[in-house]
This record gives sequence, C-alpha cells and structure tokens, in this order.
Amino acid sequence: MATMNRDAPRNRAGSLLEAVARLPVWATLLIAASVMAALAGIDLVTGDEISFSIFYLAPILYVTWCAGFRWGAAAAVVAAATWGVIDFASGARYSSSFIPVWNSVVRLGFFLTSAYILRALQHANERMEALAHTDSLTGVANARSFYAALEREIERQRRYGSAFTVTYIDLDNFKAVNDTCGHSTGDELLRAVSAEVSRSSRAADTVARLGGDEFAVLMPETGQDVAMATAARIHSGVVRLMQASAHDVPGAGATAGVVVFESPPESGDAAVNVADGLMYNGKALGRGVVQLVVWRQPGRTEPLRPTDATPLS
Repeated sequence: MATMNRDAPRNRAGSLLEAVARLPVWATLLIAASVMAALAGIDLVTGDEISFSIFYLAPILYVTWCAGFRWGAAAAVVAAATWGVIDFASGARYSSSFIPVWNSVVRLGFFLTSAYILRALQHANERMEALAHTDSLTGVANARSFYAALEREIERQRRYGSAFTVTYIDLDNFKAVNDTCGHSTGDELLRAVSAEVSRSSRAADTVARLGGDEFAVLMPETGQDVAMATAARIHSGVVRLMQASAHDVPGAGATAGVVVFESPPESGDAAVNVADGLMYNGKALGRGVVQLVVWRQPGRTEPLRPTDATPLS
C-alpha cells in the first residue's frame, strides 16, 4: 500500500511561496493592489461599525517582503489613504474634522512600523543565512556549505556522469607564521589567501575554508586538463602570496591534493578524505607540490601523469 508523504504539502507550499517571491515588481504591486481593492470594497459595504484596517497589513507586508521597504512604504501610504476615504464615504461622524485625519495618520504610522519591522527581520534572516554558510573570518564558504555543494555535485554526477574536481589546499608552515608574526597577521594572511584562491578560481567553483589553514575548491564539470591548469594557477598564486607576506618564515607556501572524480565517490566525506590524503602525501614528499590523481572507480585512484607529484613552486 502506498504511503502518504507528509512533507509533500509543506514542500508544495514552500515552492509556491518561492515562486510568488520571484515575481517581478510590477506583478507584486498588481497583486497587492487587487487585494487592497477587494478589502476596500468589503470595508465600504460593511460600513463604519466594523474596522478592517488591520487586514490592509496583508498586501503591505507582501509588497515589503517581495519588493522592499520603499515599495512597502508606498503601499502603506495608499492603504492609509484608502482607509481614510472609505471611512469618509461610509458616513462616519466625528466631533471634529481633525479626528479622521488623525486616525489615518495613526494607521499610516502603524502600517509603516509593521513594514519596517518586517524588513528588519528579513535583513536579519538574510544575515543569519549568510553566516550559516560563510566562514566568518575570510568570507568564503564554510565547511557546511562546501559539503552541501559537494553532495549536490556527487548526485549530479550519478545522474549525468560529468566529472568534477576537488582541490584540497594546506598552507605550509602557517603555525610558524602565527608564532613569528602574530595571530592578527595570520588572520590577515588567511583572508588574503581566501581572496587569492577565489580570484584564481572560476565563477562556477566553490571556494571554502574548512578550518584552520585548510582550504578546498569544488570545480563542477571539470576534467583533467582544466583541473590541472586551475589547480596550478591557484597554487602558484597562493605560494607567491605566502612567500611575499611571510618572507621571514622558511618554507612558507602551500601543498595541494587534487582529485578528478570521473566516477562518483561514496560520499562528500569520502571525496574530501581522498583529496586530504593526497595533500598529506605531498607534505611527505617535501611540501610545496600539487598532487593530482584521477578517481575512475570506487576505491581506486590513478595518477594523471607518470608521477603523481607535480612541483609548482
């Protein structure tokens, strides 16, 4: 007997909300105007005994969320003015002509405050999302974000068969840099290395700091030749930067392990472990080198060249 997927309604609702949020501004304003017109009609029919002002928040907050605070503020002004006109048209009587004006201004303030709070919450949510996927020191992707992208790439390879590459980079003698130059200098160097790796990578690549002085680059749909050229460019740029910034530290540089996956690894952890092990093998060979191998079936790697250690320093 088929089982019901309890997450299906939630997924459909999330997809609908995402689709609505991606609408162009004119479509968002058109929807909000239609809702506001319907509310105005109901408000007019029900008369002045029943207040509908709070329901005007719905189109205001919708416009604010999808189009920004400026459009939300404009919607708030229109809503407050509409309420004022409806209040007057419904025949409400006040002891002073100033009272309906005051009421409209108060409602406008309420609408604007609500829109502002929503936009502030939206910005806070966006910052939290960025922090959840970004390394706080360097600004590149963090380990969580990298592994998520890697798992997606592995799944894509299982479906379509295109090769991808993982490059694992470890800075040589970085501890000596911290000890000699101080941790603040070391942090500045990590930021500079991140910027250099990002500059030397392609726009489609994911650059991440996995922790400490270890970086990784995910190169989607990348075969042997492009992987070698990109890894060489990244490595040479990082080595130049390390030697220029830490010239007082002997052996400052970088060692990298590059794995071209022509067959899917078991998992993201397995893929990183292969590249990490390859990098440590390069450390054992004397550091400052790039090791590149091709993964053609699970559990087996093949060197791209007769020797899988390629000095690039």
